[in-house]
Amino acid sequence: MPVKKPPLPPARLRVCLQEFLSGQRSEHGAVAVIFALSMVVMTPLVLGVVDSYQNTLQRTQLQDALDAATLAAARSTAMTERDIDLIGDAALRANLVLPTGSALVRSDFTLTPANKVMASAEVTPGGIAPGLWPHQNLTANADVGRSVDRLEVALVLDNTGSMAGKKISTLKVAAKNLIDTLEAASLRSTEPTPLRISLVPFSMTVRVQGTTQTIAYDPVSHSGPDIPAWIDPEGVAHARLGVGLDIFDRQTDRFALLKQMNNTPWEGCVEARPRPYDIQDTAPVHGSPDTLFTPFFWPDEPDSAAGFYGYPNDYLPDGTNASSWLIREQNSGKYVSSPAVGFQAGSGYQLGPNGGCSLQPMIRLTPAFVDLKSAIDGMVAVGDTNIPLGLMWGWHSLSPNAPLADGSAYGTEGVRKIIILMTDGENTMGDPGSGAEQNRSYYSGLGYIWQGLLGIFGGSPTTRTQAMNSRLSTLCQNIKARDITLYTVRVEVKTGASAVLQACASSGDKYFDVQDVSQLNAAFAAIAGSIDTLHISH
Repeated sequence: MPVKKPPLPPARLRVCLQEFLSGQRSEHGAVAVIFALSMVVMTPLVLGVVDSYQNTLQRTQLQDALDAATLAAARSTAMTERDIDLIGDAALRANLVLPTGSALVRSDFTLTPANKVMASAEVTPGGIAPGLWPHQNLTANADVGRSVDRLEVALVLDNTGSMAGKKISTLKVAAKNLIDTLEAASLRSTEPTPLRISLVPFSMTVRVQGTTQTIAYDPVSHSGPDIPAWIDPEGVAHARLGVGLDIFDRQTDRFALLKQMNNTPWEGCVEARPRPYDIQDTAPVHGSPDTLFTPFFWPDEPDSAAGFYGYPNDYLPDGTNASSWLIREQNSGKYVSSPAVGFQAGSGYQLGPNGGCSLQPMIRLTPAFVDLKSAIDGMVAVGDTNIPLGLMWGWHSLSPNAPLADGSAYGTEGVRKIIILMTDGENTMGDPGSGAEQNRSYYSGLGYIWQGLLGIFGGSPTTRTQAMNSRLSTLCQNIKARDITLYTVRVEVKTGASAVLQACASSGDKYFDVQDVSQLNAAFAAIAGSIDTLHISH
């Protein structure tokens, strides 16, 4: 077996090389010469490989830093090319780390007419052996399309009684923060009105407008100041529901009754339309009563003094000695005096025809964000949960169709419609729970259970919830079919399944199950970030 020879020391290598050059040959000299020559060849190659690796690394670092700087410039509120360039340059220098010998030659950030930030940068690489292996400058490019979509956003927010306390106070902060985030993002747009937001607080009904006076109402023409044309004061469609019974003994104008009651105002709440219009944005049409909206009017219920116990909203004398609770309740002739002042037993609602309608009025699509935040601050927690009615008015607020017709036409290029639905409970149609109370429900945006607006005329609380969930599921599908993005947020719901709201969302990442209300602000922040997404391209 041959014996490996140790490498020659440097001094001996010089001697061998001298011997070779002087014609003296030896085995040691030949090996030393070959080694020396190989080092002469290999060293530049090795240095070149190291240089190439470092340059590749520097190019990656340059691209990463340029991406971050371009995104920062695009997310800024700058609207001039000079300001865009200043912000981009500062961000690039803050993010770019260069090895010794390298230098940033140039960086340029421009704003195109298409509202896109274009960026490029160039670096001179240092290298270990720049004299042996010269390298070209390293370059990188990036562009970020700034958000140019016009946004129409509906905030559909649960204001039911279970939201009282920490929940509604946290909701107010989260909703206002979301508005601030979207407003700041909208400042980047060159559109004149890039962002409009509506607000729909809901409970068992929705208050579509504020307090409306009835003193100038004309019962003959069924019209008056500030009474919307899409309102049916007589509730013709409701009179045909179920077993043919309305809440009155004959077709009756609700506003006329309010006027007779010493000009009691209408507080602006409405009831759901009959099926299928309860979950469609079909425009209301006169001559088609089912498409119109009935004003919310909780009838006076039988007098406790007459032996009818358990009716929560008794605010007028019955005006009849009939033994039937229904005849007493439906008597339209008794509305000739002011309703009693006070609160209902059991429900805690105000006595009177507007009982339960103490919600904050909805705000139609608007760019007046200060007004929106003021309305959010005014939200109160009251009533049961009717998610379909709240979500339906969120859709109405974005729809191009009447009753509001504030939204852009469906399919308008550059317009995104978004609904954010937040609730802390399951759909509920409450039952006073008294054996003597024959209505078997509190009055709500669905009337009484026996009127059939829900598609059923009675049943347990579970049965009612299932019926409302079924309408909600179909409503969500109808909304998404119009290319409206749906976010759903479920807050501290300890009972029931999340399947309905989860399926309601446009995708899995747009459903938020918030088990601790303290995390609600984080959920809303995530939604705002999702809406305001910028994409990098190279």
